[in-house]
Amino acid sequence: MIDEAFFLTVAGIAMSFAGFAGLMNALRRRGESWAPIELYQLRIIVAYAITTLFGSLSTIPFVELFGQREGVQWLGGVMLIASSTLGIGNILSDVRGGHGTTLPTRVRATFTAITILGLLLFLGTAITGALPLYRVALILMLAMPAGTFVYVVARLER
Repeated sequence: MIDEAFFLTVAGIAMSFAGFAGLMNALRRRGESWAPIELYQLRIIVAYAITTLFGSLSTIPFVELFGQREGVQWLGGVMLIASSTLGIGNILSDVRGGHGTTLPTRVRATFTAITILGLLLFLGTAITGALPLYRVALILMLAMPAGTFVYVVARLER
């Protein structure tokens, strides 16, 4: 049996990040335009939050439908594909300078390390069906909007 409380908590945290992005948008003054880096940061927060939300909430029906091991394996595979798509998109955007700002090397390295470790954990989950690997992978998925949020807040005074 899975611990539903963990997955519901992760889903709640993910929704908080998506709500934060919506609040940032709602509080923006009319007529102000978004800088490319600001749009990029909002997209990161929302994309990872929504992906994590569905990855968390889907755990319960997947396990009920397929059993714990097989359900977690299937979900690990689905999340591996979703996380790979997000990670590759972010890396390509960063390499191409699509957001108009060169991120510091330490920031890029941190987010790249989180992405790679998360992908390895989702791969391990897809192979083994190990629920603890999936839990850690979901936490790392939350690290992306959390890290972006911290980066945005840290740069407010600059």
